[in-house]
Amino acid sequence: MAELHEDRRRALSFGAIAEDYDRLRPRYADVTVDAITTGAGTAVDVGAGTGILARQLRERGVEVLAVEPDAAMAEVARASGVPAEVATFEDWDAQGRTFDLVTFGQSWHWVDAETAIPRLADLLAPGGRVVLLWNKLRPCRPSNDALRAASEDYVNVEAAGAGTAHDQLFAMAQLRRRFEEAGFVVTEREDGWVETQPKERWLDLVFTYSGHSTLPDDRRVALRAALAEVIGDGDVELSAGTTALIATR
Repeated sequence: MAELHEDRRRALSFGAIAEDYDRLRPRYADVTVDAITTGAGTAVDVGAGTGILARQLRERGVEVLAVEPDAAMAEVARASGVPAEVATFEDWDAQGRTFDLVTFGQSWHWVDAETAIPRLADLLAPGGRVVLLWNKLRPCRPSNDALRAASEDYVNVEAAGAGTAHDQLFAMAQLRRRFEEAGFVVTEREDGWVETQPKERWLDLVFTYSGHSTLPDDRRVALRAALAEVIGDGDVELSAGTTALIATR
């Protein structure tokens, strides 16, 4: 996934499904958002998409600016009252502005870490924080293994395509090291919950992930049918969680 940010076709594919994305993607755990917004008055949410995280920050009294490369996604954010500037993080002009909080909600893999990490310190007010957030969804019934076995096109939505549990731990350790080498103090947290989703809603959610939404039409239809067969007539039970890497200057 290290070069995923270079795949601009996938990175800019979400605009075509912006409304579904906004409706279906999970929100971040309230306790996580409460923790990261403590003491923060201003924030820039990078790769903000439709403003899901930005709205959660705003609900806690934070003044939020969204930066989003996909104009259609940014328009949904604006419609919900979140100001948005259309740009990649690498090309975005901060115009000398600084923020108490810089967030990347499910979006870090769409930026070039080599470019992003060095410029983050310049965006932070004294004592400011960079927070990388991921929502993980692990199907428990049916099992994720059963869903993966149904089709080779199925992306492991348990970790949004981030690979095996070992891969995820390694990637997090590497991220922590890179931020620490750049002078940040790094902490991590994970807050979990369980939920049940109706079959059709969960299938709709699956196709908001770029690994699925960018498939050719015939393969999307075949994948949905294969997953639906595994699920049968029941609902989908999920073990979910928000993971946060918090880097403080």
